[in-house]
Amino acid sequence: MKPLLLLSTLHRNHAANSGYQVLAAHFPGARYLHTIRADPPGGLPLLGARLARQVSFSRWYLGGCALLELEAWRNLRAGFSGIVHSMWCDHDLGFLDLLLDRRRHRLVGTFHNCSDTFVHTIRFPRRLRGFAAIILMSETQRPYFLDAGVWPERIHVVPHGVDTSYFTPGSPAREPFTVLAAGGYRRNFPLLREVCLRLMGDPGIRFEIVAPPAFGKLFEDLPNARFRSSLDDAAYLEALRTCSCLLQTVENATANNVILEAMACGQPVIAERIGGIPEYVDSNCAILTAPGDADGLAAALQELRASPTRRDLLATGARKQAEALDWENIAAQMRKIYERL
Repeated sequence: MKPLLLLSTLHRNHAANSGYQVLAAHFPGARYLHTIRADPPGGLPLLGARLARQVSFSRWYLGGCALLELEAWRNLRAGFSGIVHSMWCDHDLGFLDLLLDRRRHRLVGTFHNCSDTFVHTIRFPRRLRGFAAIILMSETQRPYFLDAGVWPERIHVVPHGVDTSYFTPGSPAREPFTVLAAGGYRRNFPLLREVCLRLMGDPGIRFEIVAPPAFGKLFEDLPNARFRSSLDDAAYLEALRTCSCLLQTVENATANNVILEAMACGQPVIAERIGGIPEYVDSNCAILTAPGDADGLAAALQELRASPTRRDLLATGARKQAEALDWENIAAQMRKIYERL
């Protein structure tokens, strides 16, 4: 395999064992460059970041992305020749693709966002044609890249992975039946509130909601819901391991870290049949409803609580599904793509 240069910005609020950057640990011979995904605090650096964002490939380009590309460019100038993989291309790519020598470099980009987001994030879709390989999280993303003129053989759907050695089963709650809902980006909180409302009369079901503080007011009047924010890694893992199941309501999705991590912790998943979610779960580990169906989600939770046997079967299936998506297996798929380049 050619030498490999991996590039990623890191979100400050992501758990250390979550996120796509975990893939880098499975390529110990690669050069892995990373920066914090944030703008400078002020002054000329902040002005420069804002000006760069006006003309960058990604409209979500930040100062941390510029620092990442600068360090990558220094590696190229120092003689690096091989595969350059932008692991969060829809956020991090600004100008690096314009600086590569196609005789010496093969550009790979992973795209995480939903297809309805690309129109807001990707400023120059024609530049996608210069990629040697494009990695997607879901088949739902593929039409955007085909419409942009990318050759079909350069598009690869490789699922997001999960660290199954860190996210492991614990002791799930039996009574009260504790429903965990976690995350913030593109979550459908009004729908989650509707599900909570429909089950207020059932004292045996409680909701544990972990989300950004801005959404707390939606749930403060609900006696059957506890809202928490800013959990550290240990508390987040404990929430996953001790709940009774995961409920995930979303506007749209490709991969979903919380679903993968909950399954690795042996938790059944209740979710909507929307976006890429059906590509990651099936009837052996999850119950899926129609999008936006609060009644269906509430009924699924009641059904799961009423049948401990089914809950345990789904829990076993969830862990098995997560093991199939362990990062070691995902890295093996990526290695085959790298080798073909």
